[in-house]
Amino acid sequence: MNITIVLNLLTSFLLAYVAIPSIVQISHAKHLFDVPDHRKLNKVVVPTLGGVGIFLGLVLSSLIFMQGDAGFGFRYLFAALIMMFFIGIKDDILILSAKKKLMVQILAALILVVLGNYKISNFYGLAGLIQVSDWISIPVSVLFILFIMNAVNLIDGIDGLAAGISLMLSFCFGIWFYFTGHADYGTACFALSGSLLAFLRFNLWGGDNKVFMGDTGSLILGTFLATIAIKFNELNYVTYNEFYINYAPLFILGLFIVPITDTLRVFTIRIKNKRSPFAPDMNHLHHLLIKSGLTHIQASGFFIAYTVMFTLMALTVQKYTNITIGFSLLLGLSFACVGGIYFRMKRIEERIAIEEASSTSRTIKINFWGNLKEEPSTIKARKSGTNR
Repeated sequence: MNITIVLNLLTSFLLAYVAIPSIVQISHAKHLFDVPDHRKLNKVVVPTLGGVGIFLGLVLSSLIFMQGDAGFGFRYLFAALIMMFFIGIKDDILILSAKKKLMVQILAALILVVLGNYKISNFYGLAGLIQVSDWISIPVSVLFILFIMNAVNLIDGIDGLAAGISLMLSFCFGIWFYFTGHADYGTACFALSGSLLAFLRFNLWGGDNKVFMGDTGSLILGTFLATIAIKFNELNYVTYNEFYINYAPLFILGLFIVPITDTLRVFTIRIKNKRSPFAPDMNHLHHLLIKSGLTHIQASGFFIAYTVMFTLMALTVQKYTNITIGFSLLLGLSFACVGGIYFRMKRIEERIAIEEASSTSRTIKINFWGNLKEEPSTIKARKSGTNR
């Protein structure tokens, strides 16, 4: 691997690794915590400004290792990231309304699409479209960026999930950009990868320095990945080497399958229940796995493997069918898998209810794989603090 890539990864990793403990100390001193409530899975207060460390590693390492001929679009990408950085910090500390946050997101998306020229103009035959005019390209691109911004934000509900999937995506895109001669975009992707590795160290095994990325991190990740996905889609169309991908939109669907499926699902449920699509709840995919008995790391690992499987399927399907059928097949299969997870969770809940009804002196726990564990109710009472 090119020494510059290694130095880039190490630099972004070290920048974030050094910054995050200081951010945690400041958060504790100023009481900047994620306070647990009825819809959150964390039960202790945890600082939420880990996105600051991700931002520092991404931006500083990118600026250090980018070549002098970096494309003009980067100025608009960094402008959008800075906007998301400040709106995310304000939301993490003071809490912003969904409407105000959406207005800033729309402005950032317009800057990227209209000024930065990050537009989806090639559809590779999806829905019969190949190359489209700006009248279609601009609104579709803005909606795509907004969708991915919020989709990444929505899956940031358990340790390691949003960061783990984003790490995989940024590294995959970085490899592709590097081997197709687009070094600057590869540099930015590897800078994000290094920052996320450092963040995961503290998010998963941080101990006293445990941290969440907060909206600061998830909005930055969503903005960056959406923009990079659009750039990949457009550059792939004019790539003439062995790294050309026949159906780039299908490949992008495979990479983003978890946030896309989760967002479409929860938005549908909320609208069906006559609630705002942006109203928080406990209906996300990761909530289903946690309720079924998996730990945060197990659930995140499951969805990362899920992403790998669907990405490989996207690369395989394109050899045997057209993009529209392949797109529908992957999306339909993902929803079928989610349906299987949902019904699996319901069966576990029913089994627990039956087991507990037959044994009043014990608490029954059954995990996703069907393994049963019994716990004396006296231990349960002691843990809950009711038997002191």
